[in-house]
Amino acid sequence: MGRLYPRSSLRRIVKKNSKHCNISKRADVLIYLDYILFLEELLKRSTIEARQQGDKLLRQRHIERVTKTTLQKFKG
Repeated sequence: MGRLYPRSSLRRIVKKNSKHCNISKRADVLIYLDYILFLEELLKRSTIEARQQGDKLLRQRHIERVTKTTLQKFKG
């Protein structure tokens, strides 16, 4: 099976942003999965927003309108 995501890059980002925390070796996998779930939820809500406004295309303004509520849902 091929590589699903750039693991070394993600590890470097996680390590850089968590200077004072001890993080397990497999935490990057969970972070990546949470990121994918966030993007799917954002896309779903943005699509609903676009359809409610009668648009056939998903535009930046639709994503911007639902970003805040989606981020609140995923806040730890």
